[in-house]
Amino acid sequence: MAYNMQISTSKTKTLVIAKDPVRCKLALDNNLVEPVMKFIYLGVQITSSQNRDNEVRVQANNASRVASALRDVVWNYKHMGKQAKTKIYKTCVRPVLTYATETRAHTSRTKNIPRTTEMKILRNIAGYTLRDRKRNTDTRNECEIEDIVRWGRKRRRAWNDHVTRMNMDRVAKILAASAPVSTLALTLYAYAWLSKKFYA
Repeated sequence: MAYNMQISTSKTKTLVIAKDPVRCKLALDNNLVEPVMKFIYLGVQITSSQNRDNEVRVQANNASRVASALRDVVWNYKHMGKQAKTKIYKTCVRPVLTYATETRAHTSRTKNIPRTTEMKILRNIAGYTLRDRKRNTDTRNECEIEDIVRWGRKRRRAWNDHVTRMNMDRVAKILAASAPVSTLALTLYAYAWLSKKFYA
């Protein structure tokens, strides 16, 4: 079954994942596809050097903007309880801060960035500042919020269990079970599977 799909060259970008900057010259119907070093896909910044620090920092900045917009309306509203404020944080802010954490390999730096951002928000919710010298653990316990890194670790384990339960005809299951020698092999494997699935 053929679906007669077309690629828009004006909206398509090319990116090469490598340690050193590499540009790939790709043309479709004699139209050059614009090469880029980074782009945002589904809210996550993907870079050619796979710099996770920048990706996490961008998400932290976006979460800080959302929290700043809620400061006067929610965090500083005296007639709203802390439990209601923490629910709003879990619903509106934490998803922005932890997007794609299930599939990201973290370092000590990428762990500290969301922790610092979250603590700033929790202090606003609890009504504290750095001058109050309140311990982070006490603030978390008061707001009944689990450490964001531990919460993300549980999410990764849940995602791994979800992939393990998948059937072998699912893309995520195939890629998790395989061991490609390079990123290029992984991309070609996924492309071959999709071609067989939709264009056969």
